Amino acid sequence: MAMKKYCLWAIAFGLLTVASCKDRKPANGDIITTDYVVPTPSDTPVAMDRQSDRVEVEWIEGRTYTIVVNRVPADSLPMVADEIGQKYKDNLVRVKVMRADSTLFFNRTFTKSAFASWLDADYQENAILEGMRFLKVESDELVLTAWLNHPESGDDEAAELRVIINKNGEVAIQRYNENDRDDLEMMEREEE
Repeated sequence: MAMKKYCLWAIAFGLLTVASCKDRKPANGDIITTDYVVPTPSDTPVAMDRQSDRVEVEWIEGRTYTIVVNRVPADSLPMVADEIGQKYKDNLVRVKVMRADSTLFFNRTFTKSAFASWLDADYQENAILEGMRFLKVESDELVLTAWLNHPESGDDEAAELRVIINKNGEVAIQRYNENDRDDLEMMEREEE
């Protein structure tokens, strides 16, 4: 009987404690609540908009080249999911470099797998190729920047890499450096 009475008192005390913490008013009059709504993912995968950039540059022997970079959401690539299970389509990026006479000098499609050796396991599995962009001409090379990121996380966490195309059409990928960051920030300011 004493045990039953003790259990009833413990339950009553617990209920009063929970009830008193539900909505309480501090001295300033604000109401503090503990309700939290968990977002639910949409059944439809999220896809970034198609994007196309075109720029003309002077390159090999002072000739004019046109660089076209197209980002396209890809149904053919594996999707990535965020922490709540929302699915996102990955992107592929097509880079074309054309000579002044419109003949094709370079044509390649990049996906996240092209950068796999530069990414840790988390980025290989959970990031998408957000895009690529022409950055600058550096001696005999065209330098583009590529960034991969977790969907909806913003640029602060992005894995940024240099994509270098030499005058023979060969591609090299390197880590991003501070000089490139300064050049990219200057280009973004000029566009605004």
